[in-house]
Amino acid sequence: MNHKLLLIIFFISSYTLCSQETDSIRSNNIYEKIYSDKLDTEREITIQLPRDYNVDEKKHYPVFIVFDGDYLFEIVSGNVDYMSFWGDIPEAIVVGINQIDSRYNDTSVIDNINFTPISSTANFFEFVSQELIPYINKNYRTTKFRVAVGHERTANFINFFIIKKVPIMNGYIVVSPKFTKQMKKYLAQYLISSSHNIYYYLSTSNEDYKSISEDVLDFNQRLDSLNNKNIHYKFQNLETPSHYTLPAYTIPYSIEDMFSIYKDINRVEYDSIILKLKTSPVRYLEEKYEKIKDHFGVIKEISINDFIAVEQYIDETEKFNFFKDLAKLATNKYRETILPSYYMGRFYEETGNPEKAMHIYRSAYNMDDIAGITKEYLLQRADAIADSYGY
Repeated sequence: MNHKLLLIIFFISSYTLCSQETDSIRSNNIYEKIYSDKLDTEREITIQLPRDYNVDEKKHYPVFIVFDGDYLFEIVSGNVDYMSFWGDIPEAIVVGINQIDSRYNDTSVIDNINFTPISSTANFFEFVSQELIPYINKNYRTTKFRVAVGHERTANFINFFIIKKVPIMNGYIVVSPKFTKQMKKYLAQYLISSSHNIYYYLSTSNEDYKSISEDVLDFNQRLDSLNNKNIHYKFQNLETPSHYTLPAYTIPYSIEDMFSIYKDINRVEYDSIILKLKTSPVRYLEEKYEKIKDHFGVIKEISINDFIAVEQYIDETEKFNFFKDLAKLATNKYRETILPSYYMGRFYEETGNPEKAMHIYRSAYNMDDIAGITKEYLLQRADAIADSYGY
C-alpha cells in the first residue's frame, strides 16, 4: 500500500465519504402536537429525522430528547445533522419539547422534604418517560440509546432521569444547571456507584451566573475521586461564554465526544492507542465496532480506512502474522473484493512464502477493486515476486 496514500487518509481525519447528495437528501423536520393524559393537555414537539430515514427502512437510530426545545432544538439538530453527514457520529432522531410557556411548572415544582418532583413537575416527568418516549419508539425506528439535553432549569431536571434505579436516558448534556437542593448529593452518589453505562457532560463558564457557576464547580470537585468505569464524565469550565451563549459552545463538543468511538480511526487514535497495543490490532478493531453496537444500538460496517490503519500498524511494527487475521476479517466484511486476497498475500509474502503470495495475488483477478487497491496493483506485486525469485 502506498505510504503517502495512508498518510493522506489519516490526516484528512478519516471521515466517511457520504454517498448522499446534499441537494437530493435532506434532514426532515416534523411538527406535532401530542395529547398527554399525564398533563391533561397537548404538547408541541419538533422531530428531526435523519437524511436517509426513508431510504433504509431497516435502519434504527439513537434519539436525542431536547428540553427547552423552543431554543435548544436547532443547536442540537443542526450539529447532529452536520456531524452525522460526515460520519463522525451515527445518524440520530432529534426530538425537541416546546416549553416556552411551561418551563417552570415542567421542571421546578419540587417538594421541600426529599427535593424530588411533585405536582406539575412529576406529571411532566411521567409525560416524558411514560408517554413521549413510548410514542417516539412506536412511531419511529429507534435504538435504546437516548440522550437528554437541558439548560439551567431543564439541565437540573434531566438529572432526575439518571437517579432512577434504571436510568431512562443513556447520555446527559447538562448545561449550566440550576441545581435544586440535594441534587448534587443524589447525583454524586449515583455516578460513583452506578453499574449502568452513562455518558455525562457538565458545563459552566466564568461568565455564567455566579450562583450556578459556584454550584457546578463544587459538584465537579465532589467527582474528583470518581473512579467508575461505567461513567464517561466530562466537565467544561469555559472562559468567555455567557449563561445564554454557553449551549452553543458545549453542546457540539459533548455530542462529538459522546460518540467519539464511532469515528473512523484518525491520527490521534492511531498514535495514542493503536501504536501502544500489547494485544492483537485486529481484535482491537473488532472490539471497537462491537462497542459501537453495544453502546449505541447502531450497526456500523468496519470501514476501509480502519482496515488500512491496522495494515499501517502491522507494517510499522513488522508484526506480519497479524495479516492472516486481518485477511479473515476482510473475508467476513468484504468477501467480493480483492481486500482478503491482498492481506492474505501480504501474510505469505512477509512470512517467507512468496510463491504462495504470488498465486494469491493473481487469483484475485475476478474480484472487485476497493479503496485504491486494484487488481493491477496486485498483479504488479505478483510480477515483482516472479522477477525477484525467478518463478
